[in-house]
Amino acid sequence: MGFNYGREKRKFDKEWERLEAEYAATGMDEAAIMAMKLYDWKWFCNERVYHNRVQTLPNESYRDEEERSTLFQKFTTLFAHWDDGDVDQSRYGWLSGIENEELFRRLCKLSQDDLELLTLLMVDGYRQVDIARIKGCSRNVISKRLKKIKKILLEG
Repeated sequence: MGFNYGREKRKFDKEWERLEAEYAATGMDEAAIMAMKLYDWKWFCNERVYHNRVQTLPNESYRDEEERSTLFQKFTTLFAHWDDGDVDQSRYGWLSGIENEELFRRLCKLSQDDLELLTLLMVDGYRQVDIARIKGCSRNVISKRLKKIKKILLEG
């Protein structure tokens, strides 16, 4: 729902009637009260502009082009279209992008745990400290395991 200016303006005016009386009762001078009201008025106007120019994206499927909202239809050039056949859906799909056949062969010989460690580090972007926390061990254990993997990959 958009910003209902009339309703919000009435609420603003009513609130400021109350606040002006409250501030005057505490002994605040008229100039300070007007300065505060002006500040709140500028905020009110900025909120109105924000709500008029922002539209939430609907929670819907991106696959059905005919059923997309008008906002999605207007900005179809912003979509990236993936062909599901081009992407390996497994956790270790990044292996299929390795062009060096010898490196690919050596990586495929690694254990599941070693591949998971490399995936967490290189693909998911975790640091060694984070991986150690996930695996429930020390950072030193992860570092040593990575050195062993490196040795395996270099020697074959």
